[in-house]
Amino acid sequence: MKPYYKQKDIIIYCGDSLQVMPELEKVDMVLTDVPYEKTKSEWDVIIPMEQMWEQIRRIKKEKCAIVMTAAQPFTSLLICSNLGMFKYTWVWEKPHAKGHLNAKKRPMVAHEDVCVFYDIQPVYNPQMTHGHERKTATRRKECNSEVYNNNTKTVSYDSTSRYPRSVQVFKQDTQKTSLHPNQKPVALMEYLVRTYTNEGDTVLDIAMGSATVGVACQNTGRKFIGIDSKAKYCDISCRRLGLNN
Repeated sequence: MKPYYKQKDIIIYCGDSLQVMPELEKVDMVLTDVPYEKTKSEWDVIIPMEQMWEQIRRIKKEKCAIVMTAAQPFTSLLICSNLGMFKYTWVWEKPHAKGHLNAKKRPMVAHEDVCVFYDIQPVYNPQMTHGHERKTATRRKECNSEVYNNNTKTVSYDSTSRYPRSVQVFKQDTQKTSLHPNQKPVALMEYLVRTYTNEGDTVLDIAMGSATVGVACQNTGRKFIGIDSKAKYCDISCRRLGLNN
């Protein structure tokens, strides 16, 4: 299939992702916000899972992370569709909860899930946070072997940095109009791109929408391949990425 737009580091396809993926070369990461089928919108139709995973397995590099946003009950469906590759979830905590009309009947919803799949340990660049309460520790590391002759080494830890935790807070992007009904924050996608790829790597989004993943790739020096079935959103993506299609 001919690309809708193509330049050195960005390729956009307008079509069914299951038909486009067989023509693509292998990628370093799949990062996508696939439809959950939570609305009656024309675009909100779940991609057939078995066919989707068949194509992802073919297109992924050996140490590729497949990262997908989700919300219940779709989260459970997505995880169970590939238990062999599923590893863990992040939680994207939103500052503002939804569901005020049912607040007396059930908890308001203030999060979405981010599901991580892979076969072999992929790139993992933990995004450290700094300025936390200082923690210090000392432990003894004993080497009991003929080579090290029972040497004892003292290891010290003194830091205000912290490794990432599974719950991450990101605000929705501030703008006058939403470019897509299910648009995610650029900061969230940048965080995931930085965590699971290195500069120059290629990231694929099989449900591109308004190309938030593409913007994240532009901002972090990654290559981007995006697929969307609607020409409307391909046009929006091109404009958002500063492209002339």
